[in-house]
Amino acid sequence: MLHSDGTNRWFDKSFNLIIAKDGTAAVHFEHAWGDGVAGFSMKCLKTALRPLPLCHRASWPALTLLLLCRNNFKLNDALKTGIIAAKEKFDTTMKTDCIQVQRGGKEFLKKQKLSPDLVAQLAFQMAFLRQYGQTVATYESCSTAAFKRGRTETIRPASIFTKKCSEAFVRKPSKHSEGELRQMLLAECSRCHGQLIKEAAMGQGFDQHLFALRYLAAAKGIVLPELYLDPASGQINHNIQSTSTLTSPAVNIGAFAPWSLMALVLGMPFMTAG
Repeated sequence: MLHSDGTNRWFDKSFNLIIAKDGTAAVHFEHAWGDGVAGFSMKCLKTALRPLPLCHRASWPALTLLLLCRNNFKLNDALKTGIIAAKEKFDTTMKTDCIQVQRGGKEFLKKQKLSPDLVAQLAFQMAFLRQYGQTVATYESCSTAAFKRGRTETIRPASIFTKKCSEAFVRKPSKHSEGELRQMLLAECSRCHGQLIKEAAMGQGFDQHLFALRYLAAAKGIVLPELYLDPASGQINHNIQSTSTLTSPAVNIGAFAPWSLMALVLGMPFMTAG
């Protein structure tokens, strides 16, 4: 839950369930132990709890009320100053926004034979190109939960095809007919993107393999191969846009923290209809 001043969660806990006054609930979890697949499994609780009778104050045993107590923290001036400074830094370095697109849901895009995920990624590339004059390296997470203890692999949705398509839409829209934009550019991007997703999901990506080899070399005290010392290695891991699909019936919006001060984080919940 990346909003407010950061005081509505426990930062020493790996998992928080934050419930607002209006009953809206948010799941906040630390990424090291799990991924969205695990975090979104909280929706299973909704199914499990639905048949149970509603709980209300009148139904609580008197003994339970006696066991509940409020934690009162006694803070000195130094701690108070530190907390205020942390809140201010949190607020100035993090900004979130939510945009709802009411047209073009998953079913509509699939009828057009287009990948919904690709269309979102193209929108990000085109928006960045229009705003900053270039397309940029982009990260997208892909679950490898099909494998035992699988976590994620990296999809790199920014390709020569998305660059060509973005420039055609943003810089040269009058030079292409609607048929050319749809059949040649969008279809080409969709085929490439579908292949990238398939490779990542089936363990055929390269990012996590390179990460594992680097980790093993460091753990064994082996000098890193020149591949990891090349400037290109650092550049390929410096993604300006970091994206993740956050689709679940239990989720209205989702986000995660950026990896660097220059990064943009883009969460994408998809509507089925539209």
